[in-house]
Amino acid sequence: MSSHHKSEAVRKRSIWESYAVLPPKTRLNISLALCAVAIAGIVISDRLEEAMPPPPKAAPKQS
Repeated sequence: MSSHHKSEAVRKRSIWESYAVLPPKTRLNISLALCAVAIAGIVISDRLEEAMPPPPKAAPKQS
């Protein structure tokens, strides 16, 4: 297989296929980084909500 065919095969891979061929340690690091970003987002969101509570909603009018 020439290097030209290899690069074509890489270009045709989906994101999942590209992720699947990464070494297990690299996939673990990527997954841990995504989890850390998600946890940071939740914590920051909670802190912001404590610092700036949403305005109270008006009670729905009954007819």
